[in-house]
Amino acid sequence: MAVKTANQKDVALPRLRLRKAHRKSRNGCRNCKLRRVKCDEVQPACRRCSAYGVLCNYGSDAPDLQMAREMEDPAVISADATTTLELTREGRDHLISFEKSGTLLTIATVHHKELLQLACLNPYLMHVVLAIAATHNRLRGTPTPRGPSTFESYHVSQCAALLSRKLSQPLQPEDRDPLWMTSTLLGIISTSSIPSLTPQEVWPLKSSYTSDLEWLRMAEGKMAVWRLADPLRPNGLFRDMADEYAQMYDSPLCTEIDRVPLALARICGITPSSSPNTNPYFTAVHTLAPVLGEYPGQPSRARILSFTSRMDRPFKSLLHARDPVALLLLSLWYIKAGDVVWWLRLRARVEYQSICIYLRRYHADRWDILDLLSCGVKQSAALHDILSPSQPRSSCSFPSISTPV
Repeated sequence: MAVKTANQKDVALPRLRLRKAHRKSRNGCRNCKLRRVKCDEVQPACRRCSAYGVLCNYGSDAPDLQMAREMEDPAVISADATTTLELTREGRDHLISFEKSGTLLTIATVHHKELLQLACLNPYLMHVVLAIAATHNRLRGTPTPRGPSTFESYHVSQCAALLSRKLSQPLQPEDRDPLWMTSTLLGIISTSSIPSLTPQEVWPLKSSYTSDLEWLRMAEGKMAVWRLADPLRPNGLFRDMADEYAQMYDSPLCTEIDRVPLALARICGITPSSSPNTNPYFTAVHTLAPVLGEYPGQPSRARILSFTSRMDRPFKSLLHARDPVALLLLSLWYIKAGDVVWWLRLRARVEYQSICIYLRRYHADRWDILDLLSCGVKQSAALHDILSPSQPRSSCSFPSISTPV
């Protein structure tokens, strides 16, 4: 605005700025009032508090400026010289579950605190610990089996990449325990993972692929790591597992023919003069026979796993060739293994049924094999009766695919 003075010169006068009328709200949270910022009054938590990382406090009983739980939780970090892994909330939950669910106790007799210390120093081990915790939760906590989650697949792939890089470098003494633990957990994950829950879509019914029996080949890779890591050395993480590992790998094989069910000895051609050099089923039969005579829950983890840890290459070749006798032995082992080892349970259910269908479809003339499979879920008890006729018949049953793991 301008006005003219006596000498007709324009003089500028200041504009008046009118303040817009408004109502001052007193409904904001106390945190915003204390911080002297405008609260958007969104309930139950305003955006100002969420961004600041505190719990919003509209109620009179809520504390002022209390840090939110996700901010309170200490960060869990696994790091080495080249890699840093900071766990997400989901990762921390799985790490807690790994301890509270007793996952480690089902796998190895090692100290939980020592393992977590190693995992915090070796990201590849932390990745696989998270994956195995998620796998255990999935297989034991759902009413129906399902495949691996994205979380599991991501951490397995990250572990594999970091482990490959570690193995390409000179190994230090402190690398031995984490390397063996990682290879053990990767082997378990490989064993628990199957391509389908339908018997017709898994080995041996499906078409041949190079990935057939990949989980068995993992055992050979583990033995290479065993030689590098020497897990049973004094003061190692696995120092308390000497007896269990000896039972799995090194204990003398019981070769008494009277311990083998007569029907099974005939099918496999086992005689008093048989040996591993003359009979490709010899080691598998004599490793399996002791657990066939035990009721569900009696075989130990080591006695069950010795079947695969002692499996020689001639027998593996017979499995790849879908030899009916080798398939019979594997199916009988599945019945026992599914009762004892949680990471074998799903594979045992599905591939056992696939083997039964395969044998009936392509080897219908092998009545001697089919006789051992004819009672389906009850042959484990029948074989126990052959070995211990004075014992009452077991009521054990092999679970179907729809039964919870």
